[in-house]
Amino acid sequence: MKKTWGFDTHTIDKHVKPQDDFYRYANGAWLTKTRMPEDEARWGSFIILRHETEQKLRSILETLTKRAHLPLGSPEQLVRDFFASGMDMKTRNWLGVEPLEKWRALIHNINSHEDLLEMIARMHIIGVGVLWGAMVDQDSKNSARYALHLFQGGLGLPDREYYLKDEPEFKRVREAYLRHIKNVLILLKKTPAEIDNWTKTIMEIETHLARISMKKEDTRDVEKTYHKKTLKTLQKETPAINWKRYFALIEAHALPYLIVLQPEFLKGTEKLLSGIPLEAWKMYLEWHLIDGSASALSEPFVEENFNFYGRVLTGSKKMKPLWRRALAAVNGTVGEALGKLYVAKYFTERAKRKMDLLVDDLFAAYAERIRHLDWMTPSTKKKALVKLKQMQRKIGYPSRFKTYAGLKVLPDDYFGNTVRAAEHEHVRTMRKLKRPVDRKEWFMTPQTVNAYCNFNMNEVVFPAAILQAPFFDLSFDDAVNYGAIGYTIGHELTHGFDDQGSKFDGTGNMKRWWTEKDRALFEKKAKILELQFNTYKVTPDVSVNGKLTLGENIADLGGLAIAYDAYQKRLKKTGRKMIAGFTPEERFFFGFAQQERELARPEFLKMLALNDPHSPAEFRVNGPTSNFEPFYETFKVKKGQKLYREPKERAKIW
Repeated sequence: MKKTWGFDTHTIDKHVKPQDDFYRYANGAWLTKTRMPEDEARWGSFIILRHETEQKLRSILETLTKRAHLPLGSPEQLVRDFFASGMDMKTRNWLGVEPLEKWRALIHNINSHEDLLEMIARMHIIGVGVLWGAMVDQDSKNSARYALHLFQGGLGLPDREYYLKDEPEFKRVREAYLRHIKNVLILLKKTPAEIDNWTKTIMEIETHLARISMKKEDTRDVEKTYHKKTLKTLQKETPAINWKRYFALIEAHALPYLIVLQPEFLKGTEKLLSGIPLEAWKMYLEWHLIDGSASALSEPFVEENFNFYGRVLTGSKKMKPLWRRALAAVNGTVGEALGKLYVAKYFTERAKRKMDLLVDDLFAAYAERIRHLDWMTPSTKKKALVKLKQMQRKIGYPSRFKTYAGLKVLPDDYFGNTVRAAEHEHVRTMRKLKRPVDRKEWFMTPQTVNAYCNFNMNEVVFPAAILQAPFFDLSFDDAVNYGAIGYTIGHELTHGFDDQGSKFDGTGNMKRWWTEKDRALFEKKAKILELQFNTYKVTPDVSVNGKLTLGENIADLGGLAIAYDAYQKRLKKTGRKMIAGFTPEERFFFGFAQQERELARPEFLKMLALNDPHSPAEFRVNGPTSNFEPFYETFKVKKGQKLYREPKERAKIW
């Protein structure tokens, strides 16, 4: 990649017309010549940048290992010793499954439904998601306070459809899952008869849970998943579960009310708890304890875990090196402690200031687009502009990092460290129930290569690690910065106004602030996009789910439009120039397409299409561009070319 430009002319496939397949035109040479590492299921701009960031984090950790004395509880000690414990495979192999014996004994000693509920609560505290889950989050209709939320869970496979449907991919994965259960039970030295009984029982319970689970696309609907209940009402609806006892066990005290995301799931679960024998539940709990802990155990368990969740589900050919796996555990448990060290060494305030200016430009461009919408009434426009003005931004890193006070991390106790970290985080989140909402909290670490929009906070967040090439660089041509990180900013801004974000007002409360006419028009326009994406084939037997991916597809289209407008405004200040024979607009679209480029294994693509709200990379480029008028103008797209859509068939929302 040319550092002075930010886009790479060598990736262009001149055998492809940009009007037929812009994704392959911009990236075809790269897609052809690039070889995916065997330990990856996907390989593109995001993953490559994650690899580069991981090398920086590894450097920090390896420097710390050379320091003999670090203050107990300091960020340096926590991350160094957690990483060391993950790397200590000699101790892990020596211990085998022994770290789980205390927990397995607790399960074996279950003699009543009261014991069963207590074990479910204990497992929730350490992050093992059996049956349902409990979390503390803002109340979507009163964002100034926290509330306890209950949600469906308990499956070993990615989604309910894997248990219930008989299409080839679902059958392939389901059969492999049964083999996986058996292989783990062999490692536990179960007899053949026990293995058959356990496998059958576990699969039956999970299939029952799948039948009562809400469909993946419906779990995105913030209205369908908001059910405010008192403890008394919940107890009446599900009398066989002693909720007062459960909440006491997880330390969720003095609840004036709670939010249930899928009440029908809890009603169904209550019937299952009453109807299925305790011995069956004990098998189910022990299975999820072991399967959920396998990556922290000895090599045979780690390898079997990868064999299913890596090789079968995603198509990865080999396991990631141990240091990457240990680093992932550090990021997932004491991530902000490591993030604090990462920011101090690698993030510049100059990059933050430049990013602030870009965000200013994108906010201004979005406001201008809202003002000029021809389908929205003035009253709704006014409220949309108020919401946009109230939207906050967070760039780089938190103003206040988590402290992890009281967390004990030992250099030779990997499983113990993961359990103590989970317990520590559980206590921290439950304490929120007694406190005002912390609007300075981050839900991604600074070293995360990603960004997000939080509806309840009405904020967009851009961690330090994404503010690097190929998304952003101080030396890049403006066209590329606007096409890459500018598009990302616009994408996150648009999420605040996508099919779900648009249901929240400027204070982060779920509220109907649209006129009925405007809402109906919005949904009609969104439906065009949904139906378009339903036609995209990921593989011959799997298509994109337009409903599941609708929010991301709206954000992709909106992000591209906002970034383009912001760049046009920038051009008026800087003037136009050709680079490598390409116009500013062409370079903008290259920046957009090249940051999305990605190789992916067929197994991963199928799993993505079936479970992920994001569309595969090629459709994230060709989908928005086929609907975007300035792309037609830039590349002279005409009727008969593959990306051409009749004007009335083009989706135009924001």
